Amino acid sequence: MSEFKHNGGGSLSDLRVLDLTRVWAGPLATRILGDFGAQIIRIVDPRALVPRASGYDNKLSRNKLNVALRLDKDDGRRIFLELASISDVVIENFRPRVMRNLRLAYDEIRAVNPEIVMCSMPGFGLEGPYAEYPAYGTTAEALAGMPWLIGYNSSEPMPTGIAYGDPISGLHAVGVLLAALRKKSAAGGGQLIDVALVAGPAATTGEFFLANSSTGYEPKIDGNRQPHQAPHSAYKAAGEDNWIAIAVTSDEEWAALCSVVDNDRLCDPHMATLDGRKRRENLIDDVISDWVKDRDAEALTALLQDAGVPAGRVVNSRQLLADRHLAAREFFVEFDEPGHGPKPYEGQSIPGNYVDKADWRHAHRLGQDTLSVLTDLLGYSDDECEALESEGTVGFDDEPPESTGGG
Repeated sequence: MSEFKHNGGGSLSDLRVLDLTRVWAGPLATRILGDFGAQIIRIVDPRALVPRASGYDNKLSRNKLNVALRLDKDDGRRIFLELASISDVVIENFRPRVMRNLRLAYDEIRAVNPEIVMCSMPGFGLEGPYAEYPAYGTTAEALAGMPWLIGYNSSEPMPTGIAYGDPISGLHAVGVLLAALRKKSAAGGGQLIDVALVAGPAATTGEFFLANSSTGYEPKIDGNRQPHQAPHSAYKAAGEDNWIAIAVTSDEEWAALCSVVDNDRLCDPHMATLDGRKRRENLIDDVISDWVKDRDAEALTALLQDAGVPAGRVVNSRQLLADRHLAAREFFVEFDEPGHGPKPYEGQSIPGNYVDKADWRHAHRLGQDTLSVLTDLLGYSDDECEALESEGTVGFDDEPPESTGGG
């Protein structure tokens, strides 16, 4: 039988969420809710090509039940509406026409549950001339103008390289969902929430929109440098592709950096102020680059931080897993993946009453929870379930249960 409540509790343990999301932004939002104890029922088409949980699934689909259900069939639609009638949240990130074509738009779901909170996460909003265009985090950040703000010079735009729109929109969806649920708790009534993917990066760069519209301001594109900090850059350390980031934000931090570097060329009193440092930024970068080039980035980070200078080693994913700070905070969680063995995954960085990691569960296989949801939650008989499977409306996973615990 599937676990409908986490043993570890969590502040959202009374919340049930129907999850129709795909790729990154939506699955990240529901993963966060699941980490805090919400019951996440992930709805997946039984014709999906990858039946077994993968590393990608374990990154974004932990702590979720997996129900294989065809929404394009009448019986599948009926089952979904039955689930919606006893749920708190429906979240999806299709293009707007998809839910309309399935006859599962907000008004149709609200008809069976007036208290439902529905969160739609299309690329460009539920309405407007771009509404039906598909989008990913990369296209969302481009339309929001982020490549115009970064790069080594203004000759060509540069993407972030991390599909910035996805994680930002996922976090925004969590915040607005919790606000909607709080309003529902206080005053009752459901809501339809439109969290456009493009709105995430646009909201985080709002000051540039305002400045440009009011004064025509355009930022100077100059690599890692910042107008109100100097030095501010990444510097090549010893070894292959090892770097350290240093960001001096005050005159006091500059004095601390000078005492550590101990180079006469940084003792110029004109550099004691930000304006003076900005005028001599090339010199400063040259001195620091020469100072760090034969030093270990991790040891140098500790040296600078101990002196009160903001600094951090630039790490890749493998190095991040060995980060001492994250290890000391027991940030990572380990799942024993069938066929692959134990593998570490990121934990939960948002503080609060989330489920103890010992009670986390890795991603379930396709259809692993279909039978228990139908029988235990909706009261279907075994004969009814068999009939639904034979007609292709649902899919069941018949493999024996496996160890799924976190740690």
